[in-house]
Amino acid sequence: PFSPGLGRSGRPTRPPGPRRASHPSAMSVVGKPPCASYAITLVVVLLILLSAIISFALQILAALLTWPLLLCSNGRDRFHHIQSQIWRGVVSILSVGLNPFWCQKTHWVGSAVGPPDIVPGSIIFCNHRSNADPFMVSWLLLMGCIEARFIYKSSLGKLPILGWNCVLAGDLPVHFGDKQRIAKMLDRAREVLEQGYHVVVFPEGTRSPSGLLQEFKPSFFQICAELGCPAVPACVTGTERAWPHGGFRMGCATVHLAIGEAVMPGRGGAELLSSQIASKMQEMAREVLLEREDDVDGVDDPFVSGRPYSYWQPPKEIEGLLPEEQMKLLRSGKAHERGAHLF
Repeated sequence: PFSPGLGRSGRPTRPPGPRRASHPSAMSVVGKPPCASYAITLVVVLLILLSAIISFALQILAALLTWPLLLCSNGRDRFHHIQSQIWRGVVSILSVGLNPFWCQKTHWVGSAVGPPDIVPGSIIFCNHRSNADPFMVSWLLLMGCIEARFIYKSSLGKLPILGWNCVLAGDLPVHFGDKQRIAKMLDRAREVLEQGYHVVVFPEGTRSPSGLLQEFKPSFFQICAELGCPAVPACVTGTERAWPHGGFRMGCATVHLAIGEAVMPGRGGAELLSSQIASKMQEMAREVLLEREDDVDGVDDPFVSGRPYSYWQPPKEIEGLLPEEQMKLLRSGKAHERGAHLF
């Protein structure tokens, strides 16, 4: 049950009750007229494609000028650094910064002025709710002047232009089910971290269909424990309305991006570190969302549940349902959550 009280900022938390729907982010894609939703989707897709094409042209030009770096020791990392700066900068500005339908708000948890100090060679862990997450996280890193490589699903590398952007930027593909390729990717990730670059990981491995946190993949937490590199928690909320899971129709949304202070691996190893990062994500999201006045879903969002953290396993009752139907069924209590806690 919800207990009214004060948030960390000293402001009273909002009790559950009737909610207003005056802000565009409050309107779901389902509730929009189809023509409006299709128009939003068309504009956003064009912005993403335009950013990919412009970035690819600039990346090719930069490659022609900097290819001798590939002949030097450690030159490959410098080459990819330049390519990554171009790709992240262009895609962040065009697809997010100039996007009239996706409003973004950045929160630096633990720092009143700017992003917290992040030690070079850190791994940034972020939750995954939507296909819009990588674009939003790129914007977050751009605002914090943080250079990073992304871990992405190998199938994305087959996409024309967008896949080429990622390859040139030095992002690391993960081939699910192929242990040899996964081992090579992890070795490459270690090299990138040892060179002082950050790595961005979505530890759930796939998007959450209902906003609930899925079980983390252990590989990168094991790398943190092995190399002693810091683990940085980050979270995104609102992207599930910007680009809903299970569909291609997009909508208006206010997306909140938060990045917190690093957690150093301790004696508990990868398992304890994984639990600490999940708890940090939950804490950041609750602090951010309870202060939101422009989003009617602040209290009901899975991030702000007061229940303790544990991994979520989808009940059989919600299998095959659309994300909106899943959340409706879970909140009604008719679906049995097998040891699940809202994240």
